[in-house]
Amino acid sequence: MEEQKAISKAERRWLVREIEAGRMSMEDAEKLIPSNSRNPRRLINSWREQFASDIPLTLPVMTGKEKQKLDAAVKRMKELEKQLEDAQMKNIALETMIDIAEEKLRISIRKKSGPKQ
Repeated sequence: MEEQKAISKAERRWLVREIEAGRMSMEDAEKLIPSNSRNPRRLINSWREQFASDIPLTLPVMTGKEKQKLDAAVKRMKELEKQLEDAQMKNIALETMIDIAEEKLRISIRKKSGPKQ
């Protein structure tokens, strides 16, 4: 692997970071490989595999406006969860009332499924 000796490990890692970050195209990276290399693309791809775990995932810092949107979304989600919980409790209460009414009054309140008779 003499073609790798021409480029230091630090340079190879830098090249991979630039490609992964989108600051350099594969074609631009290939131009930096010594001309005696027979398959620069394969060489670069092997470096990408080698150094992929070295590249930390970094996310941009959240802006104030994005933070406000996130806070509003979280607040809205909590409100909706509370509304859902209330609706579920109401549904349980209504089902219980119907069960009690059917039992005490001996009448069928719920519609029967199936064809009409």
